Amino acid sequence: MKRHAAELLSLCLLVLSVGAPRAYPWGVEGHKAIALEATRQLTPQARAHVVQILGSDDLASIAVWMDQVRAAYFHQGPLGADPEALKFNAEFPKNGEWHYVDLPLGTKAYDPEGPYATPHDVVHEIEEAVDVLEGHGDSRITPREALCMLVHFVGDLHQPFHVGVGFYRVSADGKVELVTDPEQAKGLPGDRGGNALFYGPGKYEELHAYWDDTLVHKLAHSEDPAILAPMLEAQAAAAGSSWKSAGDYHHWAEGWATQSLVAARTAYAGIMLGAETPDPRGGIKRIAITFKPDYDAVSEPVAEQRLAQAGFHLAEILNAIHWQG
Repeated sequence: MKRHAAELLSLCLLVLSVGAPRAYPWGVEGHKAIALEATRQLTPQARAHVVQILGSDDLASIAVWMDQVRAAYFHQGPLGADPEALKFNAEFPKNGEWHYVDLPLGTKAYDPEGPYATPHDVVHEIEEAVDVLEGHGDSRITPREALCMLVHFVGDLHQPFHVGVGFYRVSADGKVELVTDPEQAKGLPGDRGGNALFYGPGKYEELHAYWDDTLVHKLAHSEDPAILAPMLEAQAAAAGSSWKSAGDYHHWAEGWATQSLVAARTAYAGIMLGAETPDPRGGIKRIAITFKPDYDAVSEPVAEQRLAQAGFHLAEILNAIHWQG
């Protein structure tokens, strides 16, 4: 979500004013740390293909390209005037919706044909990126763009709030009730992946941003991805083969989404919902939340594991791909 000051701030203000999609997931630090972790686990074959596409094996350099493309849609950020980004947005004007899938918390597992999945949700776009890199898929997407998509969206998918969403109903007295059952959640408003859940009065004091930035910074006591990445690598090494994905790698992302859904239930279990109020700036409605006393103690290990699994799984799928050429 909210990232390193200037670039992030301009995008967030734009998001609030125009009603655009959610802001940066995991932040620049998290996404780059995931990419650094993955880079060090590449096989020689996968690394050679990455170098062929990028000119180097620096996956961290493209880790937030998809977020920058989204900002460029509004002529903001470092790609605001970039021809490739502008062309991509012209071809895919709704690519901001590719970063997430909104599943009620009581959903048993991600189903690509389920009522809450869409043809262009984050799971389907990971699968699309793999298809392009294997010489299939949408011909409008270049191999470089597909690699950017894959690196970023695998990170997004492992952020719990990019999968699990709080659907809710509001009583006559303004009390907000979380609805987790998928059938009961149909037609109800959602909290936009925690973006509508505010723990303070500030513009960015909301739950999604808390996971994207605050928890990540607390893990490494730094905003430097080079410091966070070795921590993630150590956790992946300790997990060994227990994190390996099973079945056809073209559909691994579906299982990863289910894992994030489980993590999202933990994230929501640690908060208490207050009242719903209109946003004074005319944006999304705000729901006040209060953290339970042990929220960080419970949530930090979950955030660290999801970050580490993102890097592990990113390397895993890059190593599994049958690259074109």
